[in-house]
This record gives sequence, structure tokens and C-alpha cells, in this order.
Amino acid sequence: MINLRQLAITVILVLSFILFIFPAPTGSIFTVVKIFVFISVLVLLYQFNIDPSTKKDRSINVVGNTPNTNNINKELEENYDSLLELIFNMIISLNPDYKCATYMLSTNLNTMVLQKSTSNDFPEQIVQDNPLIVKIINLDAPSLIQQNEEKNAWTNLFGDKSWRGSECMMGIRLKYNDHLGGCLLLMADHFKTVNDRDKNILSYLGKYLSAGISKLQRIEKLLGDKDFRIRISRLFNQLNISSKENELLDEVKELCRAYLRYDKLTITFPKSNSSSATVKMIDGFNEDSKLGDIIEIDNTLHGLPYKLGETINSSNWIEEYPVKGRFIQGDIQQYNFNSILSIPIKYDKDILGVISIERLEESVFSEKDVQFLELLTDTIGSILTWKNEYKKMYKSAIHDGLTDLLNHKAYKERLNEELSRAKRFKQSLVLLILDLDKFKRINDTYGHLYGDYVLTEVSAILKDSVRNIDICARYGGEEFAIVLVNTDVENARPVAERIIEKVSEFHFNKDGIEENMTISAGMSEYPNHSIEMKKLIAHADLAMYEVKKNGGNAVIAHGDY
Repeated sequence: MINLRQLAITVILVLSFILFIFPAPTGSIFTVVKIFVFISVLVLLYQFNIDPSTKKDRSINVVGNTPNTNNINKELEENYDSLLELIFNMIISLNPDYKCATYMLSTNLNTMVLQKSTSNDFPEQIVQDNPLIVKIINLDAPSLIQQNEEKNAWTNLFGDKSWRGSECMMGIRLKYNDHLGGCLLLMADHFKTVNDRDKNILSYLGKYLSAGISKLQRIEKLLGDKDFRIRISRLFNQLNISSKENELLDEVKELCRAYLRYDKLTITFPKSNSSSATVKMIDGFNEDSKLGDIIEIDNTLHGLPYKLGETINSSNWIEEYPVKGRFIQGDIQQYNFNSILSIPIKYDKDILGVISIERLEESVFSEKDVQFLELLTDTIGSILTWKNEYKKMYKSAIHDGLTDLLNHKAYKERLNEELSRAKRFKQSLVLLILDLDKFKRINDTYGHLYGDYVLTEVSAILKDSVRNIDICARYGGEEFAIVLVNTDVENARPVAERIIEKVSEFHFNKDGIEENMTISAGMSEYPNHSIEMKKLIAHADLAMYEVKKNGGNAVIAHGDY
């Protein structure tokens, strides 16, 4: 088959070469050829500028709407990659056992193309009618699939390699403007378990990724200002969990300064009682309000977006919205502000805040102003929501659900970090392993609910007995672990004795049942007892069991027996 595009380019180049060799021929035919070559070259340059070819098809094609990320400028392409990277980092930080991949619909609606993955197990393309994929894309909720339940479909998808039979996959469909856009897949290896928390995480991340893709496309389409696209893309990247609220608001202020004309900018966030809000950012006139001020939502100008849940754009708000004050009912404005553009920061149906810009003069804000601020508030809404969700997911991943102490996995990671720090700064470190004495009798006699109550109260005692820099964890069952940072055995012993005393003196009283408990503790010290984490744990564990053999309710260090 002849490639018509290549043939056209060849013809144009030949004609250009002829005109270069014979630069001054006359006659109407040569004039027509010159015009043809000139226009053709412009067309080619235009195409090469806006539609560079890539090796991987990253198009999102849906019926009635076919945006293509190949048309996104370099900054948005990088932002798209950053979005996928963020998703994968979230998944790995929450559950490192997962392999993950994202797929998007190709120009052939029957296939999906790999966008990014953490494993070579995922193929470059998948067929949409594969039973595994059908199951995933037909549901809004995450689908859990065991490899041994769908052996043929699994083999067709991942290849005929030596699977152990215990693998499982979880997937959720991705949407683009309420249409199918692709899917997010997570695969767990041999005998790894999938719990409800993991399903919830996947549901959140699928929703977040879908919203992120739509938002990037919206950024590209709505506004032609390249600088703005770049800056709002950077703002979107502030989904980084480490970024602070004031840094986000400062960037918002700089964007508003660059693209909007106003005399006063005010950003407010609602308080928990939902009847008032707090001023979080001010720019321009600030004599009539200051950071931290409380505004009333009822019967105030700046409370209207909270009440109505919609954009306010008025050149004379006093006539259009006869409210009793700007911030507080009955307040008298110091400056004669007339025009206001006020837009709620929303995510789904939740109002997370309000951005308002005001002018002294009577002038309606333009449609471009409205588009700009709506896109900005939409972006901020996503950032605030997903930062909060990530914090909750991360906390659930590293904390024990009952005691709110670090779980076993997180404790080992933190212990390893602190050992590295102690080595770097040539400091000591003490590991305490504690175990409640005769706890099985409590569960057997009074049931697990009372046992859980005992564990929560003991956990509170542990947290109250150590510094903020120390580490408290539930080691497992009725066992606990404490890492005392920059401490030796001599200074750690009084801490352990204080914990033992508090537990023995505490009256565990619930539902008419009152019991007394004791606890045993063993200690090991870095580097005196060992420089290896496994040996430190083993030494502290053996010391704790030595205490138990001698009746419990005491503490000894490794080597003291």
C-alpha cells in the first residue's frame, strides 16, 4: 500500500528542489506551483508542530467525544505522566505487594493500550471483550478476580506462564466525561490477600484518575493561554501529600494576580459547624478583614455561594443581592465594593470553600474571568479532597484499626529508618517488646469485646508514657513494641518501669466488669547488643519471655539474665 502522506511530502520536496534550482522562472504555471508549494509547506509545519508522532498510542476515544492526549502540549503531557506516577506512588505506599497498570481505550474501541505499569506482567494491549476486562468495565465498584476462577481469560490476558494459581487481580473502570475511558488494574502475587480497605482505596484512586484526566483535557480546551495552562497544571501537581495548605493558597493568589483584575481577593474555608467560615487568604484591600476572621454564612455576601452552591457574578451586588453585610450581618463596608465574582470550591456536592474577587467599580466580570476562576476552584477542590483522602488512606494503611498505634509492617519500616538514623549520627536506640500477662484468660472469660477494651486502654498508656519522637506499635495480638530514639538502656529502664506501674495500677472497668492487668517487657540496645534489626528484635523478645518465666510484671534488658 502506498502511503499517501509520504507521497505528498516527496512531491512537495521535489517541487521545492526544482524551484530552488530554477529560482526565477516566469509564467502562470510556475506561479501556481510556487503558491502550492508554499501553502503545502505551511500545512506540513503546522501538522508537525501540533501533532508529533509518538511510539505509544495514548488516545482516549469514546463515542461522541474523542480527545487525544497526543495533542496535549508538552507541559500537559508531563502533567499526565505525573498524574499516573502519583497514582502508582499512592498504591505502592499503601500496599507495596501490588503490581499496577493503567489502560486507555485506543482508536480501535475493542482494545485498550497500556499507559504505565510497575511490572512486565502487563501486556502492551488488552482486548476489551476479555471476560476479566468485561467484568471490570461493567461495574462502578472495584472487581476482585481470582486467577484460578478465570484461568482461560487470565491466560489470554497475561500469557501462558507458570502461574501458581493463587494470584488475584482487582480492577476498576476509568471514565472520561461519563463514558468508558479505560481501566486501572492491580495484581497481587502468590497468596497475597485483598481486603475491604484495598477495595476502597482502588475506588478512590479510580475516581481520582478519571477526574484528573478530564481536568487535563479541560485545561487544554478551555483556555488558549499557554502560560496559564502550564501554571494551572503545576497547581494540579500540588496533590503531593507533602505540600502545605499555605503553599497551595499562595500559588492560587499568584495565578489570580496574573490573570484577573480585582481590588480584593478573599478565600474562605467552612468551619465544622457549617454556619460560618474562616478567612484563609486575602489579597488587595485588607483593612476590612484579616486572616483568621470568622464570616457568617447566613445573610452575608460572602456566605451566598455557600448557601446557593453556585457562581455569583454581579456588577452591583447591593441591588441584586439585598443582604445585610459582606462578612457579618449588619456590618458596614469600609470600601464601596460594587462588583463581585464569587465561586464555591466544590468536589461532587460538597462545598469546600469559596473564592471571591471584588472591584470598586461597577463592571461585570467577563466569561473568560468566570471560566478561569471556575477551572481554578475545580482544581483546588480536587486537590483538597484528594489530599484529605490520601491522608485517611495512608493512616489506615500504617495504623492498627483497634488501637490506632502503628501496625506491625509500619513499625518495622520505622524501626529500620531509626536504626539508619542512629548509625548516621552515632546515637543509641532502645527497643522495647511488651506483652500483657495472662491476656488469654481475659478473652476466654469475658469475651473479645472486653479484651479489645483492655488493648485500647493499654495503648493509651503507652502513648502517654513516651515522647512524640518515639515509636509506639501494636506488634501483634497482645504484644506491643516501643522504639526509644537516642536513648540507652540505662535511660530507657525508668520509662519501661513507669509503663509497667501504670498498667498494674489501672482499673479496667467496663460493663460492670473490673479487672487488673500486668505487663512484661524486654529491652535491647543499638549498637551495644546488636547492629542488626532482626537480632535486636530477637534479643528484646527473649528478654521479655524471660520476665514472663519469672512471673511477669517487670522489665529486663538483653544480657541481664
